[in-house]
Amino acid sequence: MLEPSGRLGVILTLTAAVGFALKTILAKLAYRHGIDPLTLLTLRLTVAGSVFASVLFYNVAVKKIWDLRFSARQWLTILALAFFGYYLSALLDFMGLVTVDANLGRMILFLYPTLVVLINAFIAGQKVRAHVWAALVLCYGGVALMVLPNLVLSPGPGFAKGCLLIFSSAVAYAGYLVGVDRFFLTSNVVRFITVILTISSLLVLVHFFAVRDPGLLVLPGEVYWLALLMGVFSTVIPCYAISAGIAMIGASRASAISMIGPVVTLLMSVMILGESVGPLQIVGMVLIIVGVSRVR
Repeated sequence: MLEPSGRLGVILTLTAAVGFALKTILAKLAYRHGIDPLTLLTLRLTVAGSVFASVLFYNVAVKKIWDLRFSARQWLTILALAFFGYYLSALLDFMGLVTVDANLGRMILFLYPTLVVLINAFIAGQKVRAHVWAALVLCYGGVALMVLPNLVLSPGPGFAKGCLLIFSSAVAYAGYLVGVDRFFLTSNVVRFITVILTISSLLVLVHFFAVRDPGLLVLPGEVYWLALLMGVFSTVIPCYAISAGIAMIGASRASAISMIGPVVTLLMSVMILGESVGPLQIVGMVLIIVGVSRVR
């Protein structure tokens, strides 16, 4: 039986999984109002970035318990992780979701653990074991089952490009996770994540005001509510909840619990968005989840 801290760790990890799953649904709902991906990401990270910046200010300037006197190498690493993590990865994901269903987009993004394994193997020059290759075959076979019916029977405009964008998002996010693991594993992870996400939010804001008319931020009230929900419940809370959950129950157990995320997305995409899911999509999802569990 789990200790109280263990039970809390499970609850926090489940909260994070559901929060991250909700992000895709909220994005698809926002797109119904004609908003573009960059503007939506700007609204999301304006909300989330305000919270992260406030947490950073409180811990650095008020409580004085966080030290930001990093080395030049650490700052360069932080900037790189901020760029690849919640800037590039998030932007590519939002761009892909314009033309890809929520459940398929979430499953493609869910491939990131396989990419982490491959990136680590490439960097360390390690041989990928046979059971990992078998797991990769399951994962990408599952994606093929989910993608091919759309490509063959009813390919919408930009569908293939959308899938590629979301896969590129998974690659960028995998690179972010590899960097966090290699450079900040023994450090105060919450502090670094807060710094990284604050910088990511600033990068998105700079990008938006460099290429967009600020008038695009005048939108229907529903979009602001969706962005608020996305910023708080699909960004801030999950980011801190998963960090606390891992600390309480360990990365392996947290990873296993997080696999509920794609299932939650699938259910919400059907109930809220009215997306259709056929037998091949179900089989593909199962193959991906089984494959990812073997990789992890």
